[in-house]
Amino acid sequence: MPQLQAQQKARELSADLYRVSAVVIVVTGHWLLAAVTLRDGRFGYDEVLVALPWTQWLTWLFQVVPVFFVVGGYANAASWTHWYDIGGGAARDWLRHRVVGILGPTTAYVVAVLAVAAVIGAIVRPDTLLAMPMWVVALHLWFVPVYLAVVALTPIAVAAQRRWGLRVPFGLAAAVAIVDVISIHGPLTGIRPANYALCWAAIYQLGIAWYAGGFRRYRAALLATAAAVVLAAVITLGLYPVSMIGVPGQPIQNTSPPTVALLALAGLQAGILIAAAPAVTGWLRRARWRHLLTVANENSLALYLWHMFPVVAVALVGYPSGLLPQPDIGTARWWWWRLGWVAILAVAAAGELALLWRARSVFARNLPTLEVRMPRSWSVPLLAVGAVMSAFALWRFAGHGFAPGGRFPVASAVLFTAGVLMSALHPSGGLARRGRDNSMGGDR
Repeated sequence: MPQLQAQQKARELSADLYRVSAVVIVVTGHWLLAAVTLRDGRFGYDEVLVALPWTQWLTWLFQVVPVFFVVGGYANAASWTHWYDIGGGAARDWLRHRVVGILGPTTAYVVAVLAVAAVIGAIVRPDTLLAMPMWVVALHLWFVPVYLAVVALTPIAVAAQRRWGLRVPFGLAAAVAIVDVISIHGPLTGIRPANYALCWAAIYQLGIAWYAGGFRRYRAALLATAAAVVLAAVITLGLYPVSMIGVPGQPIQNTSPPTVALLALAGLQAGILIAAAPAVTGWLRRARWRHLLTVANENSLALYLWHMFPVVAVALVGYPSGLLPQPDIGTARWWWWRLGWVAILAVAAAGELALLWRARSVFARNLPTLEVRMPRSWSVPLLAVGAVMSAFALWRFAGHGFAPGGRFPVASAVLFTAGVLMSALHPSGGLARRGRDNSMGGDR
């Protein structure tokens, strides 16, 4: 008990607050941009950032996905270090625990949405009416495969941090810049997707460096200052667009794949948050409502996964019935309606989270483990292949929706199912073999 109390006291509470705040900001931003329309009997989607270009500057406030990766780097580095220091077992066991912890709630969400898509697709004609709403509830899933990838590399990333320190995130940042230079302004355009790995890995590594004490004293402030200078320079020179999320029609997108501009924004955010962390944690330890932060932190993944469901539900009920207005985009009435829209979605999401909490044994549990008699050496390959298959299917869902062209995504659904099942397999340490007495044996 004293050891547990010491761990709780030493917990970086600021990281919990940053995670919860980032989820709320991302969700609010998605809701504000979810300008759903119903015209001529068909649902559509107004592109706010295209129709109102000045709003692209607001993405600097709402693009806080990098905070997830910084906090994730800190939390996973703390978890892995504790596991390693106490002799918790092989690295594969830690990796399995983290991967199934993410895949469990994600699988519950995907299965639920696919079931809804299958039922509605069997009833509604034409099926093409399904395409837009089933895309809306899938677009945010891109985060999961990228996050799974960096989590899987945590033991290597922590070891690299111990050996080379801040040279690791800064080296990755330099690699991002090199890829941008030779792919955007050079002939090798095909290597741009490499920045999906390099950029998010660099941001994740900042969190690991934070945990390792690499940003003590003035270093966090120096990081924020340098990142702000780089961000201002590349935007002022017109090297990258203003928007920190994708805007249809722009030749360069700061998120697809990530660019130096997004990395600079991430560095600015990370520097400010890390510098403020001691004061924030000290304040939170004295706060009487700290238990509310714990509850919010436990429900942050559920909110992220399910926050677009209310958008579709409210739109399907409110627009065909005429209960919801459709003012012209950009007008004062439209802006006032944005506030009302977010308020309605917040109430719907609160009810949704309450239901999910009551059914948390289904929707919040880790992916179940299926013990199989196989050599334990198979554990990592099975987990790796299963996670890759699941991640690729999630990437397809995010890009094409749960009903591309109005059709049920059979191939992606099968791929995801196979990946999840493979990830759930846990070799127990033996192969079945037939002996003289027809018994089962093997090494344990």
